[in-house]
Amino acid sequence: MSITSLIVFCYLPESIEAVPAGKFDYDTQSGIGSFQYGHRYLERHNALAVDCAALPLGGPFLPATSNGGLYGAFRDASPDYWGRLVIASRLHCPIEAITEIDYLQEANATRVGNLDFRFSPEDPEPTFSPPQFQDIDNLLKASEELEQGHPVDEQIRVLLEQGSSLGGARPKCTLEMDDELWLAKFPSRNDGINIPRVEYATMTLARECGLIVPELRLLTIGTRDALLVRRFDRTSISGSWSRLGFMSALSLAEWDERDRERWSYRTIADRIRRHSKQPDTDLHELFSRIAFNILVRNTDDHPRNHGFLMEQDGLSLSPLYDVVPALTRSGVGTEFSLAMGIGPQGRLAKLSNLCSVAPVFNLTSAQAKNLTTAMQKRIAQSWQETFLAAGLTEADIVLLEPSMTLPFAKI
Repeated sequence: MSITSLIVFCYLPESIEAVPAGKFDYDTQSGIGSFQYGHRYLERHNALAVDCAALPLGGPFLPATSNGGLYGAFRDASPDYWGRLVIASRLHCPIEAITEIDYLQEANATRVGNLDFRFSPEDPEPTFSPPQFQDIDNLLKASEELEQGHPVDEQIRVLLEQGSSLGGARPKCTLEMDDELWLAKFPSRNDGINIPRVEYATMTLARECGLIVPELRLLTIGTRDALLVRRFDRTSISGSWSRLGFMSALSLAEWDERDRERWSYRTIADRIRRHSKQPDTDLHELFSRIAFNILVRNTDDHPRNHGFLMEQDGLSLSPLYDVVPALTRSGVGTEFSLAMGIGPQGRLAKLSNLCSVAPVFNLTSAQAKNLTTAMQKRIAQSWQETFLAAGLTEADIVLLEPSMTLPFAKI
């Protein structure tokens, strides 16, 4: 066997330096990982589980055989497609040629959550040097070049890499602005509409519907727009940042990326009951987010696009992220599906399908009906006004209208 071992570090509450939590052994031949907590870590009064679903502090736990041999929270802390593209560009090799364990140790101090991975317990803190706001023009240009497969200036590529350890396939980079950390989301060459502005408008609409949304800013750089989302897993402290643990719903449910047939909101609701510090609040919020996804035709609601923050007293749903209407055309049918199962009609995106399982979310049928009816009316009455106020054009509204109105025909 060929074993690569990494020490898993954890940033405990209100701490700006990580402590060793345990050892992760990865068999590079079989692609199976195993983990063991350190005794000294378990003796800490404020020790946190590095993965509350797969690796509870009290044990027992099994080897990791899914998701390339990484435990869920470890995979969440590893770069996704965009971050991997940035790393592969530095190494001058295809994305597929780099192993999961290599990606895990390549990620940097801007990685999501409160974990870090080092070769030795004595290894120093990773250098924390995210790009600054004034670099955003160069970062945008570099992301465009990288996405097109063109060479990128080395100095700018380093900046892009220092902020590119968050998940997702779209161009993005963490940067520092106004003593806060922000995720800058850039346009993509394949966009058929101004996605940063559409996402800003959709998230604003979500906030108007009562959903929990992080702070947002919209920037225009030349002729291009970028959406800035304040990092909700970082808190400014003593001139640095403390970190909150993060797990995607994929990891909390202990699913593999290939388990699409098993993906369901019922399972996520069950895990919320088991792990959340505020289950009723989180269940009601999750129900509302599903209803919103149906009403704005957001079909990219896969379990990596639902997240949880891990704290000493349990989990809570993270603020909403990555919600954008899927474009469609009038006259091509009104039925569509979400990425996860909803109710007795499977993934069919109908409010009636959602309301039929109201008890799963600790709601009565009447409460569910009242909530979805109010949200439906709010969106129908105000979405165009909200999107126009966000700077979208009348032509954009015409393009978006089938996506925003067809769901209302299938309640």
